[in-house]
Amino acid sequence: MSNSITVSTGSDKMKSKDFITIGIFTVLFFVITMICIFASAATVVTFIFGPSIAAVFSGIIYMLMRIKVPKKGSIFLSGAVIGIVEFLIGAGWPVAVSFIIGALLAEFISASGNYRSFTKNAIGYAVYMTCFAIGTFLPMVLIPSYTDSMSNSNGVDAAYIENLHKLLNGPMVLVIAVVAFVAGMIGAFIAKALLNKHFKKAGIV
Repeated sequence: MSNSITVSTGSDKMKSKDFITIGIFTVLFFVITMICIFASAATVVTFIFGPSIAAVFSGIIYMLMRIKVPKKGSIFLSGAVIGIVEFLIGAGWPVAVSFIIGALLAEFISASGNYRSFTKNAIGYAVYMTCFAIGTFLPMVLIPSYTDSMSNSNGVDAAYIENLHKLLNGPMVLVIAVVAFVAGMIGAFIAKALLNKHFKKAGIV
């Protein structure tokens, strides 16, 4: 990783450059996450673990954003933007709400460590991605008519949807959530391994 990475210092209040940085990293996070989700959709089995796969690969972007903008509101702002975009592209309101709730929880968790505790940031990220996973698959169990309608409108094959329903139930969603949390922690630790000296420079320990 290049030594050109800079870290945020000074006031905890976000400035215009912080909003620009959040915007850039939010786009990168969204793109990598969506690539993982689309790639995982090759089979029904891999698809249900798509958010977990994304949690591993998107972790470095999330943790980089923690280095660059360790300030109040940065996590929630990024998650809210992604939630709105998810709704606009047809992912459905449960996915959108899950991103917003996940970002809010991650914000509180990171704030409890003053945004400079690696452990709190990592747990916050893991919770964030867990919410995404739950918001994606729990509605398929609780409100299947809505999710099926959304899937049909997005051109998903009826046989694919049927196979999803065969796999999904309450216990399976719990498994998906646990795997997503673990994957989120793995993603955060991979980021730490790659960016360790930048974490130290930013005072994130």
